[in-house]
Amino acid sequence: MQKYYIGLASTFHDSAIAIMNNEGQILFAEATERRMQFKRALNCPPDNFDVGRILKKYCDTGADFVVATSWSDNYLQFLNRLERFGFFSEKTLQNPLLKQHSKYLFSKNSIYTVLKLQHQFMKKVGTGILLNVNQHFPGSSVTFKSYQHHLTHAAYACYSSPHADGACLIMDGFGEGSSVSLFDYRDDKLKQLWFHKGPESLGWFYELVTDLCGFDWFTGEEWKVMGLAPYGKVNQDCYILLKELCQYKNGHLKYPSEERIKEILTALITFKRPGGSSPWEAADLAYTGQLVFSELALDLLKDAEDLQLSQNLIIGGGCGLNSSFNGTVVDKTGFKNVFVPSAPADDGNAIGAAMLAYKEDNPTKIVGSKPFFSPYLGSSVSDETIKRLVQLGKISKVRHLPLTVHKETAKLLSEGKLVGWVQGKAEFGPRSLGNRSILADPRPQNMKEIINARVKFREEFRPFAPSILHEFGEEYFVNYQETPYMERTLIFREEVKAKIPAVVHANDTGRLQTVKKEWNPSYYKLISAFNDITGVPIVLNTSLNIMGKPIIHSVEDAIGMFYTTGLDVLVLNDYIIEK
Repeated sequence: MQKYYIGLASTFHDSAIAIMNNEGQILFAEATERRMQFKRALNCPPDNFDVGRILKKYCDTGADFVVATSWSDNYLQFLNRLERFGFFSEKTLQNPLLKQHSKYLFSKNSIYTVLKLQHQFMKKVGTGILLNVNQHFPGSSVTFKSYQHHLTHAAYACYSSPHADGACLIMDGFGEGSSVSLFDYRDDKLKQLWFHKGPESLGWFYELVTDLCGFDWFTGEEWKVMGLAPYGKVNQDCYILLKELCQYKNGHLKYPSEERIKEILTALITFKRPGGSSPWEAADLAYTGQLVFSELALDLLKDAEDLQLSQNLIIGGGCGLNSSFNGTVVDKTGFKNVFVPSAPADDGNAIGAAMLAYKEDNPTKIVGSKPFFSPYLGSSVSDETIKRLVQLGKISKVRHLPLTVHKETAKLLSEGKLVGWVQGKAEFGPRSLGNRSILADPRPQNMKEIINARVKFREEFRPFAPSILHEFGEEYFVNYQETPYMERTLIFREEVKAKIPAVVHANDTGRLQTVKKEWNPSYYKLISAFNDITGVPIVLNTSLNIMGKPIIHSVEDAIGMFYTTGLDVLVLNDYIIEK
C-alpha cells in the first residue's frame, strides 16, 4: 500500500509542509508564508490553508499517512505542565520581577512570550491534515510522530547534503532547551554527540544586535544587519560589552551573572539607533555585532574540528542563514567543504521531520538525493492559467516563445530591462534561485539603485546576488566554492569587479548562486545566452517580491507585482509580457 509522509515545520514562525512518498522522494515542500503571502506566517499552522487541494494533487486515494512534526512530544508535555501550573496566565505577566526586567531582550518576559506562542501552536498543528484526510481520503489511516527540534534540523541538513559523512553543527535561537548541537553523520545515520543546554544562544545574540540596530528581529530583519555591516567598522566599546555578554568556554555558551547582564544591556542600549534616524547610523554596530557572532561561531567550530569527525562541515538551524559567516569557514578552519541547505531555519524542518519518519519505517533505505538535492519543490506555474490570463486579461504586448524565451530574455536584460522571471516549481527556502526572481544586468554602476527605487522599495545598503555559471566561478571569485543555494558570500577577484559593479558589495563580496545545467536547465540557458551577448556569465538575481512581502506564489501575485512596480518585463514559463 502507498504511504505518504507529511512533514510539518511546527514552530509558530516560518511554518511549512512537505510531502514524501514511500520511495523517499520529496514531492512537494512549501513555506506557509508563500501561500498566505504573509511574511514568516507568524502563528499560522502549515496545515490549515488549502491543504486538501495539495494532498489531492500529490497523494493517491487509498493511501495511508504519517504526519511528522518538528518538536518532540516530551517538549509538548513540558509546555502542558507549565500551562497546568498557571505559567501562561495573565497573572504571570503581572509578576513584579517580570515587569522590572521587561525592557531587556534576555528577560523572562521574552521567554514567556515565545513559550506561550509555541505551546498554542503545537497543540493545534496536525489537526488540519487529519480533517482533510478524513474528508478527501476516506478509509485512510493517519499516524502521528514527533521529533526533537535539533534532530529535525540535522536530518534535513545531512540527508540533503552531497556528503556521505560530516560534522553537523546546529545553531539557532532556542530549541527544546538547547541552542547548539553537534551531530556525527555517517552511514546514513545521525548521532548527537553533545548539545549546549541553557538559555544562552547565538540566535538570540543576533536578535539583540538586530534590535539595537533598530530593526525588527521578530519579523526576520536580521538580513538588514548583514547587509549594513560591511559599511561599518569596529566600535571598540560596544565590542567589549558584546564579548562579555556572550562567551564560549569549555563547550558551552556562557552569560555573566543576572546582575551583570542587566548592567551590560543598560550600557548597550546607549548604542541603540534612535527611532526615526537613518539606518546608516547603525553601521558600526552592525559590523561589530557580526564580528562578535562570527568569533563565537568559529570558537564552536574549533571544538567540532578537534573531534576529527569529518572534513565536511554541515550547518543547520537559523544561524545557517548568516551567509557572511558561512563564506569564511573554509578559509578560517580545517574543514575542506561546507554545506548549508536551502532552508536551514525552521521551515526546513518540514522536510527533516518527513525524512526522520521515513527513515524510522525504512531503516535500510538511503534518504535524500545526492549529489544534488533540488530546492525546486514548491508550487508550479500552470500553462493553462497563463493561457487564460493572456486570453481574458486584455494584455496587449505578449509573446509565446517556447524555443527562444531564454534568448529573448537575455537580450532584454542586456538592454537594461528589469525582468520578473517565473519558471517551473518554486524554490523551498527564503532565497530566489532562478525560478521566482527579479533579474537584471549586473554591469551598470547604478543598477542596484534603479531596482531599489523602481521595484524593491528597500534600503540602499542591501546587496543583490550574482547568479554565476559554475564553469566561470574560479575566474570571478577568490577560493571559489560551489554555492547552489545562495548560502555564502565569497570575495570577488580584483580584476573582475569593474565588470559587474551592481553585484559587488561594499566589502568586495557577493552572495553568489552557482548555476549548473543539470540543476536548473532553463536558468542556465538564460545566463549562457546573456554571456553570449555580453561576455559576462553573471546575472543580477533578487527575490520576486517587494520589501516586507514574501516571494510571489501565484500567477496573480506575479501580475499584480508587474503592474504595480517598475518591472519592464514579466516572463511566465515561455510567455514574455512587456509594458
